[in-house]
Amino acid sequence: MQTASYRFLDTGIQDAALNMAIDEAILLHHIQERVPPTLRVFRWQQPSISLGRFQNIEREIESAYCQQQGIALVRRPTGGRAVYHRDEFTYSIVLGKRDGAPSGVVAAYAYLAQGLIAALQGIGIEAQLSDERVRKHPSAACFASSTQADLTSDGFKLVGSAQVWREASLLQQGSLPLDDRASEFFSLLRYPSEEARAEALALYNEKTTPLHTFAPQVSWNEVAQAFRHGFSSTLGHEFLPGELSPSEWELAQQLVEEKYSKLNWRKERVSLITASRDTVEQ
Repeated sequence: MQTASYRFLDTGIQDAALNMAIDEAILLHHIQERVPPTLRVFRWQQPSISLGRFQNIEREIESAYCQQQGIALVRRPTGGRAVYHRDEFTYSIVLGKRDGAPSGVVAAYAYLAQGLIAALQGIGIEAQLSDERVRKHPSAACFASSTQADLTSDGFKLVGSAQVWREASLLQQGSLPLDDRASEFFSLLRYPSEEARAEALALYNEKTTPLHTFAPQVSWNEVAQAFRHGFSSTLGHEFLPGELSPSEWELAQQLVEEKYSKLNWRKERVSLITASRDTVEQ
Protein backbone atom coordinates (compact mmCIF):
# COMPACT_ATOMS: atom_id res chain seq x y z
CA MET A 1 0.00 0.00 0.00
CA GLN A 2 1.68 3.20 -1.16
CA THR A 3 0.16 6.53 -0.18
CA ALA A 4 1.34 10.11 -0.48
CA SER A 5 0.07 10.84 3.02
CA TYR A 6 1.00 9.15 6.25
CA ARG A 7 -1.27 8.68 9.26
CA PHE A 8 -1.32 10.56 12.58
CA LEU A 9 -3.23 8.98 15.46
CA ASP A 10 -4.12 10.39 18.84
CA THR A 11 -5.67 7.36 20.52
CA GLY A 12 -6.38 9.21 23.75
CA ILE A 13 -6.29 7.58 27.19
CA GLN A 14 -5.99 3.79 27.27
CA ASP A 15 -4.83 1.25 29.81
CA ALA A 16 -1.24 0.03 29.74
CA ALA A 17 -1.85 -3.34 28.08
CA LEU A 18 -4.00 -1.86 25.33
CA ASN A 19 -1.45 0.87 24.61
CA MET A 20 1.23 -1.74 23.89
CA ALA A 21 -1.18 -3.94 21.97
CA ILE A 22 -2.24 -1.07 19.69
CA ASP A 23 1.38 -0.42 18.73
CA GLU A 24 1.92 -4.05 17.78
CA ALA A 25 -1.38 -4.22 15.89
CA ILE A 26 -0.30 -1.23 13.78
CA LEU A 27 3.09 -2.85 13.13
CA LEU A 28 1.54 -6.14 12.00
CA HIS A 29 -0.88 -4.32 9.69
CA HIS A 30 1.99 -2.31 8.21
CA ILE A 31 3.93 -5.50 7.49
CA GLN A 32 0.91 -6.71 5.53
CA GLU A 33 0.77 -3.36 3.66
CA ARG A 34 -2.70 -2.68 5.03
CA VAL A 35 -1.88 0.68 6.64
CA PRO A 36 0.47 3.56 5.80
CA PRO A 37 3.34 4.70 8.04
CA THR A 38 1.77 5.80 11.31
CA LEU A 39 2.77 8.22 14.05
CA ARG A 40 0.76 7.67 17.25
CA VAL A 41 0.58 9.77 20.40
CA PHE A 42 -1.19 8.46 23.47
CA ARG A 43 -1.81 8.72 27.20
CA TRP A 44 -2.15 6.29 30.09
CA GLN A 45 -5.25 5.53 32.15
CA GLN A 46 -3.22 5.31 35.37
CA PRO A 47 0.42 5.81 36.34
CA SER A 48 2.27 2.96 34.65
CA ILE A 49 5.71 1.46 34.18
CA SER A 50 6.50 -0.06 30.80
CA LEU A 51 9.30 -2.59 30.99
CA GLY A 52 11.78 -3.47 28.27
CA ARG A 53 11.11 -6.74 26.55
CA PHE A 54 13.99 -8.52 28.27
CA GLN A 55 13.94 -6.89 31.72
CA ASN A 56 13.89 -9.07 34.83
CA ILE A 57 10.91 -7.80 36.80
CA GLU A 58 11.63 -9.73 40.00
CA ARG A 59 15.17 -8.35 40.17
CA GLU A 60 14.49 -4.75 39.11
CA ILE A 61 10.95 -3.71 40.09
CA GLU A 62 9.20 -3.41 43.47
CA SER A 63 6.13 -5.18 42.11
CA ALA A 64 4.22 -5.42 45.39
CA TYR A 65 4.79 -1.75 46.14
CA CYS A 66 3.67 -0.82 42.61
CA GLN A 67 0.43 -2.72 43.21
CA GLN A 68 -0.09 -0.95 46.53
CA GLN A 69 0.41 2.43 44.85
CA GLY A 70 -1.88 1.64 41.92
CA ILE A 71 0.95 1.56 39.36
CA ALA A 72 0.25 -0.62 36.31
CA LEU A 73 3.06 -2.78 34.92
CA VAL A 74 3.29 -3.81 31.27
CA ARG A 75 6.03 -5.30 29.11
CA ARG A 76 6.86 -3.49 25.86
CA PRO A 77 7.48 -5.21 22.50
CA THR A 78 10.66 -3.10 22.29
CA GLY A 79 13.83 -3.41 24.33
CA GLY A 80 15.45 -1.10 26.83
CA ARG A 81 14.69 -0.40 30.46
CA ALA A 82 11.79 0.76 32.59
CA VAL A 83 9.92 3.97 31.74
CA TYR A 84 7.54 5.72 34.12
CA HIS A 85 4.43 6.97 32.36
CA ARG A 86 3.15 9.83 34.48
CA ASP A 87 3.25 13.49 33.45
CA GLU A 88 5.04 12.55 30.26
CA PHE A 89 4.45 12.43 26.52
CA THR A 90 4.52 9.06 24.75
CA TYR A 91 4.82 8.47 21.02
CA SER A 92 5.25 5.53 18.67
CA ILE A 93 6.03 5.41 14.97
CA VAL A 94 5.70 2.55 12.49
CA LEU A 95 7.24 2.56 9.01
CA GLY A 96 9.49 0.38 6.91
CA LYS A 97 12.15 -0.01 4.28
CA ARG A 98 9.61 0.51 1.51
CA ASP A 99 8.92 3.95 3.05
CA GLY A 100 12.57 4.95 2.97
CA ALA A 101 13.70 3.83 6.43
CA PRO A 102 17.33 2.68 6.35
CA SER A 103 18.24 -0.84 7.35
CA GLY A 104 19.62 -1.42 10.82
CA VAL A 105 18.73 -0.15 14.25
CA VAL A 106 21.38 2.56 14.57
CA ALA A 107 20.75 3.99 11.10
CA ALA A 108 16.98 3.98 11.66
CA TYR A 109 17.40 5.74 15.00
CA ALA A 110 19.41 8.50 13.33
CA TYR A 111 16.84 8.76 10.53
CA LEU A 112 13.90 9.15 12.93
CA ALA A 113 15.85 11.41 15.28
CA GLN A 114 15.55 14.17 12.70
CA GLY A 115 11.78 14.17 13.24
CA LEU A 116 12.25 14.34 16.99
CA ILE A 117 14.73 17.20 16.67
CA ALA A 118 12.34 19.12 14.42
CA ALA A 119 9.48 18.48 16.88
CA LEU A 120 11.48 19.94 19.75
CA GLN A 121 12.52 22.91 17.62
CA GLY A 122 8.81 23.53 17.06
CA ILE A 123 8.38 24.22 20.77
CA GLY A 124 11.57 26.25 21.05
CA ILE A 125 14.09 23.63 22.19
CA GLU A 126 17.36 22.94 20.40
CA ALA A 127 18.30 19.27 20.70
CA GLN A 128 20.73 16.88 19.11
CA LEU A 129 21.35 13.17 18.83
CA SER A 130 23.72 12.17 21.58
CA ASP A 131 27.30 11.50 20.52
CA GLU A 132 28.04 9.85 23.87
CA ARG A 133 29.08 6.24 23.73
CA VAL A 134 26.54 3.67 24.81
CA ARG A 135 26.74 3.51 28.59
CA LYS A 136 24.71 1.05 30.63
CA HIS A 137 24.02 2.13 34.18
CA PRO A 138 22.98 -0.49 36.75
CA SER A 139 19.69 1.33 37.34
CA ALA A 140 16.55 -0.28 35.92
CA ALA A 141 15.40 3.14 34.67
CA CYS A 142 15.60 3.86 30.95
CA PHE A 143 16.77 7.46 31.31
CA ALA A 144 19.67 6.49 33.59
CA SER A 145 21.56 4.92 30.68
CA SER A 146 23.02 6.46 27.54
CA THR A 147 22.39 5.05 24.08
CA GLN A 148 22.80 6.10 20.47
CA ALA A 149 19.06 6.85 20.41
CA ASP A 150 19.20 9.60 23.02
CA LEU A 151 18.17 13.17 22.28
CA THR A 152 19.83 15.74 24.51
CA SER A 153 19.67 19.48 25.11
CA ASP A 154 22.35 21.35 27.06
CA GLY A 155 23.75 17.96 28.04
CA PHE A 156 20.47 16.66 29.50
CA LYS A 157 18.69 13.63 28.09
CA LEU A 158 15.17 14.62 27.00
CA VAL A 159 13.79 11.74 24.93
CA GLY A 160 14.34 8.01 25.38
CA SER A 161 13.40 5.63 22.57
CA ALA A 162 13.42 1.89 21.89
CA GLN A 163 12.98 0.08 18.60
CA VAL A 164 12.09 -3.32 17.20
CA TRP A 165 12.26 -4.53 13.59
CA ARG A 166 10.00 -7.24 12.26
CA GLU A 167 10.55 -8.29 8.66
CA ALA A 168 11.00 -4.99 6.77
CA SER A 169 9.00 -2.81 9.18
CA LEU A 170 9.96 -1.14 12.43
CA LEU A 171 8.22 0.09 15.55
CA GLN A 172 9.88 2.80 17.60
CA GLN A 173 8.43 3.80 20.96
CA GLY A 174 9.56 6.81 22.94
CA SER A 175 8.93 8.89 26.04
CA LEU A 176 9.45 12.56 26.80
CA PRO A 177 9.02 13.40 30.52
CA LEU A 178 7.15 16.67 30.99
CA ASP A 179 7.48 17.06 34.78
CA ASP A 180 9.87 15.73 37.40
CA ARG A 181 8.64 12.41 38.78
CA ALA A 182 12.10 10.93 39.34
CA SER A 183 11.89 10.43 43.12
CA GLU A 184 8.50 8.78 42.78
CA PHE A 185 9.78 6.54 39.98
CA PHE A 186 12.91 5.44 41.83
CA SER A 187 10.84 4.45 44.86
CA LEU A 188 9.27 1.81 42.59
CA LEU A 189 12.59 0.31 41.49
CA ARG A 190 14.42 -2.40 43.41
CA TYR A 191 17.80 -1.57 44.97
CA PRO A 192 19.92 -3.46 47.50
CA SER A 193 19.79 -0.52 49.92
CA GLU A 194 18.35 2.96 50.32
CA GLU A 195 21.87 4.33 49.89
CA ALA A 196 22.12 2.66 46.49
CA ARG A 197 18.71 4.06 45.54
CA ALA A 198 19.74 7.59 46.54
CA GLU A 199 23.00 7.30 44.59
CA ALA A 200 21.19 6.10 41.46
CA LEU A 201 18.62 8.89 41.73
CA ALA A 202 21.34 11.53 42.11
CA LEU A 203 23.10 10.29 38.98
CA TYR A 204 19.79 10.21 37.11
CA ASN A 205 19.11 13.83 38.03
CA GLU A 206 22.57 14.86 36.81
CA LYS A 207 21.89 13.41 33.35
CA THR A 208 18.19 14.06 32.73
CA THR A 209 15.65 16.83 33.05
CA PRO A 210 11.96 17.10 32.09
CA LEU A 211 10.71 19.13 29.16
CA HIS A 212 9.14 21.79 31.37
CA THR A 213 12.63 22.79 32.53
CA PHE A 214 13.12 24.30 29.06
CA ALA A 215 9.51 25.11 28.12
CA PRO A 216 7.47 25.55 31.32
CA GLN A 217 4.18 26.49 29.62
CA VAL A 218 4.04 23.98 26.78
CA SER A 219 1.04 21.63 26.93
CA TRP A 220 0.71 17.96 26.01
CA ASN A 221 -1.40 18.89 22.97
CA GLU A 222 1.20 21.38 21.79
CA VAL A 223 3.88 18.71 22.02
CA ALA A 224 1.64 16.31 20.06
CA GLN A 225 1.20 18.80 17.22
CA ALA A 226 4.91 19.60 17.24
CA PHE A 227 5.63 15.88 16.78
CA ARG A 228 3.16 15.67 13.91
CA HIS A 229 4.68 18.66 12.10
CA GLY A 230 8.25 17.67 12.92
CA PHE A 231 7.95 14.20 11.40
CA SER A 232 5.92 15.53 8.45
CA SER A 233 8.66 18.00 7.54
CA THR A 234 11.62 15.65 7.93
CA LEU A 235 10.08 12.55 6.32
CA GLY A 236 8.59 14.52 3.44
CA HIS A 237 5.04 13.17 3.86
CA GLU A 238 2.25 14.87 5.73
CA PHE A 239 0.91 12.92 8.70
CA LEU A 240 -2.84 13.38 8.37
CA PRO A 241 -5.17 12.77 11.32
CA GLY A 242 -6.82 9.37 11.09
CA GLU A 243 -8.26 6.53 13.11
CA LEU A 244 -7.42 2.93 13.82
CA SER A 245 -9.20 0.54 11.49
CA PRO A 246 -11.72 -1.96 12.92
CA SER A 247 -9.27 -4.75 12.18
CA GLU A 248 -6.47 -2.99 14.10
CA TRP A 249 -8.78 -2.56 17.08
CA GLU A 250 -9.80 -6.21 16.88
CA LEU A 251 -6.20 -7.41 16.74
CA ALA A 252 -5.21 -5.09 19.59
CA GLN A 253 -7.92 -6.56 21.82
CA GLN A 254 -6.75 -10.06 20.93
CA LEU A 255 -3.14 -9.13 21.74
CA VAL A 256 -4.23 -7.77 25.13
CA GLU A 257 -5.90 -11.06 25.99
CA GLU A 258 -3.19 -13.36 24.63
CA LYS A 259 -0.08 -11.32 25.36
CA TYR A 260 0.04 -7.90 26.99
CA SER A 261 -2.14 -8.75 29.99
CA LYS A 262 0.76 -11.04 31.04
CA LEU A 263 4.13 -9.79 32.23
CA ASN A 264 5.77 -13.10 31.33
CA TRP A 265 4.60 -13.19 27.71
CA ARG A 266 8.15 -13.19 26.35
CA LYS A 267 8.62 -16.66 27.85
CA GLU A 268 5.50 -18.03 26.24
CA ARG A 269 4.67 -19.09 22.72
CA VAL A 270 2.19 -16.55 21.32
CA SER A 271 0.67 -17.70 18.04
CA LEU A 272 0.18 -14.18 16.68
CA ILE A 273 3.84 -13.24 16.94
CA THR A 274 6.78 -14.42 14.88
CA ALA A 275 9.83 -13.25 16.76
CA SER A 276 12.62 -15.02 14.92
CA ARG A 277 13.59 -11.96 12.90
CA ASP A 278 13.25 -9.35 15.63
CA THR A 279 16.07 -6.94 16.31
CA VAL A 280 15.73 -5.15 19.62
CA GLU A 281 17.80 -2.22 20.86
CA GLN A 282 17.40 0.36 23.58
